[in-house]
Amino acid sequence: MLWRMLLILCLVAIPLVSHAQDAQVTNLVLNPSFEDETDIVDSNWIPGGWVTWGEGIGLNSVVEFDETEFIDGEISLRVEPVGDINWHFMVIYYPVAQSMGEEYTASFWAKAEEPRPISAKIKATDNSVDVIITDFELTTEWEEYAFTYKAGAAEIKYEIWVSGSEVPLWLDFVHIYEGEYVEGILPSGASKPVEPAGKLPVTWAALKLPQ
Repeated sequence: MLWRMLLILCLVAIPLVSHAQDAQVTNLVLNPSFEDETDIVDSNWIPGGWVTWGEGIGLNSVVEFDETEFIDGEISLRVEPVGDINWHFMVIYYPVAQSMGEEYTASFWAKAEEPRPISAKIKATDNSVDVIITDFELTTEWEEYAFTYKAGAAEIKYEIWVSGSEVPLWLDFVHIYEGEYVEGILPSGASKPVEPAGKLPVTWAALKLPQ
């Protein structure tokens, strides 16, 4: 009888582990892994994708698609920032429509040549409302950085402030989705198959919450 109970528990546990790997949300960011290599250094700011913005010396920053370093798909965005203030150069996705008062989660995966700070901001597209800004510390390994916020504008832009340090960095697998943070949404380069005997999936990256 005991071995039958253990077998039932194993059969129940395995799908739960697998489900974490298959967790899905509706990502409001199109081209989240930069696989569509559209020029994002775009002074015209065409809505519906990635753009950049710079101020003063930050305009000397370099942005390029990198096929040798990525965590999802076959490409990432490499940034060589210039500027001693974090907002001197930004990578921005816009616009994103949201329901006022509802919770949303924003996340991205990143790494840097050396440990360095980075900031992320949610802001109304017309600059009328600063919804939230968060600060993180990047490492030399690919890791996920995420924060949850309440929508304070019906249409927002997602700004990733990359100046303040001139250490090069990479961005990939960017998300905005409705609701609290969901575990198990992993880029293709971070997940590994579930090991035998019901062990949890292994990933070599960790979630970084706001500092």
